[in-house]
Order: sequence, then structure tokens, then C-alpha cells
Amino acid sequence: MDYREKTFKEKFNCAATHLKVKPEQIVSLKIRENISLHSVYRDLVESLKREAGVHCTDINNGLQGQGYLLGDKKSKIIVVEHETGLEILYIAGSIASILGLIPLVLQAWRSISGHFSRRNNLDHDIEIRRLDNNGHLREEHIHGMYESSIGSFSPDISLISNLIENMIKEVLEDVKKLTKRVDAIEKRFVVKSKKKK
Repeated sequence: MDYREKTFKEKFNCAATHLKVKPEQIVSLKIRENISLHSVYRDLVESLKREAGVHCTDINNGLQGQGYLLGDKKSKIIVVEHETGLEILYIAGSIASILGLIPLVLQAWRSISGHFSRRNNLDHDIEIRRLDNNGHLREEHIHGMYESSIGSFSPDISLISNLIENMIKEVLEDVKKLTKRVDAIEKRFVVKSKKKK
């Protein structure tokens, strides 16, 4: 195991404790850019609390940066401040996070940081990390920001499509398993009926 995998396992274990899920259910979304003022993160959190009614709890260790547990009535996510950009830790498969808190955080971040103007969109990268079923780190790098028709940062569209695709795969796997179980039960039933005759 390389040091990065170990570091992310520790981070996902910490996040899983706060989000009350298993570490392999945690996804890290990192918007990579240089941040010279850490006050930008505090401004982000204060703005979300004041303007969107988001609840916030500080997380001071285990995330390799100052963390903030953000929540509303439907979901919770964790925002982590780094000199190399904003990181959002959320629960894989959580539609409420993807459709609610994450776009809200990204919109506030864009407004406060002032770095997400149309001319700067290609200067930043997005990194998505998670642990696979075997506990190994999996990474996806998206170079340049996605732009909607009005030029705003919207990686949530990509995340939603990935989320839906993964959910469909899981449902299809569950259907296959159920079909096999039903077939096995039907075979046993047929065998028992033949023996009774």
C-alpha cells in the first residue's frame, strides 16, 4: 500500500465516522487550485450558515486539513480546506447530497473565491477519489471545469450521471441475484412436487 492510499483510508475512516457510513461509501471531490487565504473557507462556511441555513460543526483532526461537517434536513457532507483547493467528502449514492448540498457549496465557493469566472474555468482540475470494494484507492481526474450553457461551474451534472449509472448497475446486479434465487426456489419446488406424485 502506498502512502497516498493509507492517507485516504485514514481520511475516509474519519469521514465515515462523521457521516455514519462505511469508509468505502465515501467519495472525495477535490477542486484543485491554489488558495493563499484560509479565511476564504471560513467565509464559505459562514455564508452557507447565514444564507442557506446550513448547520456546521468543526472537525479538527483526521481529514488532513480543517474540516466542516455541513448538514441540512436531508443530508450531510464534509468540506475540507487545503492550500491546494476545496475538498468535499460525501456519501456515494446520496441523491440528497448531490442534488442539494454539493451544488449549494459549489455555488457559494464560486461566489466567495472569485476564481470560477468563465476565463479561469480551464485553469482548474477536479479529482474524484474513492475506495473500491477491496479497499484500494480509485481516482478519476477531470481536466478543466465543466461549463453549463451559461458558463458556470457544474461538475454536479457529471456526478449525478455517474451516480445514476452506478445505482442502475447495483439494481441490475440485485435483480440478477434475485432471479437466481427465484430460479433455485422454483427448481426445489418442482423437484418436491414430482417426488410427491
